[in-house]
Amino acid sequence: MHNPIKLSRAVILLAVATSAWLTGCGGGSDGPAIKAMAQSIRFGAAPSLALNGTATVVAIASSGLPVTYTSATPTVCSVHASTGAVKDLAAGTCTIAADQAGDDNFAPAGQATQSVQVLVNPAQTMQFGPAPALSLYGTASITASATSGLLVRYSSLTPGICTVNAVTGVVTGIAVGNCTIAADQAGDASYNAATQVTQTFPVTDAGPAAAPGVPTGVKAALGSTPNSVVVSFVGPASSGGSPVTGYTVVSTPAGITAAGPASPITVNCPTSCSGYAFTVLASNGVGKGAPSAGVDILTSYQVKATFFEPDTQPNDTIFTGSFTLNSTRQTVSGLTGLLTESMTGPPMLTVPLTYQLSVVNDGQSGLLVTSFALNTVNTFSEGGFAAGSEGIYYGWPTAKHPGAPGGVGNAYVTVFVNLANPLAALTPVQINKLVYADCAPGGMMGDTCMTGYWGRGTMGGYPVSQTITLP
Repeated sequence: MHNPIKLSRAVILLAVATSAWLTGCGGGSDGPAIKAMAQSIRFGAAPSLALNGTATVVAIASSGLPVTYTSATPTVCSVHASTGAVKDLAAGTCTIAADQAGDDNFAPAGQATQSVQVLVNPAQTMQFGPAPALSLYGTASITASATSGLLVRYSSLTPGICTVNAVTGVVTGIAVGNCTIAADQAGDASYNAATQVTQTFPVTDAGPAAAPGVPTGVKAALGSTPNSVVVSFVGPASSGGSPVTGYTVVSTPAGITAAGPASPITVNCPTSCSGYAFTVLASNGVGKGAPSAGVDILTSYQVKATFFEPDTQPNDTIFTGSFTLNSTRQTVSGLTGLLTESMTGPPMLTVPLTYQLSVVNDGQSGLLVTSFALNTVNTFSEGGFAAGSEGIYYGWPTAKHPGAPGGVGNAYVTVFVNLANPLAALTPVQINKLVYADCAPGGMMGDTCMTGYWGRGTMGGYPVSQTITLP
């Protein structure tokens, strides 16, 4: 005879387990049941892709939902996550993956891939730019480019008349006559060597000795050591008929000077170089020439920010990008890069961030710079990008879901730039200022955007590091 107490307990346990199963599948009061219909992905015909070219792959999900593209061969090619635009990076086989995460009606599709052969173009040609004007003892720059995009090397075929820097193309006139410069490109694994091209132009007599002309091509960038600036330039086309003996770098506002025999010249600032612009002037036996126009200190950097995601280990959310710091005006421009969001994949979703739309001074030592996927700061339903404790996508509930056909979603990252020393390690307080949000298709949990910031990420994600380096 059955024990009624044991039967009652068994019935209760079965009811609880059944209720939990239904709740986990969308049943009960948690939301509508997910139909989870099957779907598949099919690629169209593979396009042709020549080296240094572009092409577009097309994949269609049987559900009609938009697919997300990723490159399975990132050293060979890259692909835009939503448009399928492919750009080759090297010769070889480019493999593109297409994914569709599903919705309330469709289950996630099995990943589909397509391979595209990056064709090698063995032929390349070169062409010189306009010939420069060059006087005796003066300097000027020549430029030759190869259709392959590979670097060109220069040599002088008239060494008694002129010399040339093999890499930079800076030519110096040492005697009156016709100067002939050759350009060569040796090729690589993808290109054959180019046929040599030459350019001939006169080195003229400067006439009676005078002070030299104005240096050209002046650039200033922060040095690798604190409180230093590296100033590069091309000497004046006219030496004044007397050999140039040296160059002087002068700051604006005044107070910082440095001298050297040639470009580049390193300038050491007493404390910080911020707020200064720099000019260069040349000297010869007659005297000093006029200074060049002042230039700001512009330095290009690479940045990597990492957000720890406890629920997706060993994968973290990572932003890799670049920007330009203007130390003279204390501004940052051109922050762009790729946000790789860890909830998806493998392969993980990569969102291009191309619009720098916000720069905020933290009131102490740096700037909080934010780059977006769309040309708007509207990210969350409350508007803007700093608002929205829940992180619901912009336009909710009336706008289309980012994962639905025709739906769009923004994404962004905020990095910290130390104005005094961008290469310095961030303090814990500065790291805690880093933020990311991903409301793009594939970077969502239902209607909620994936986010990472100190203490309040969607899945507990938070910033752990940022490094800034010189290219």
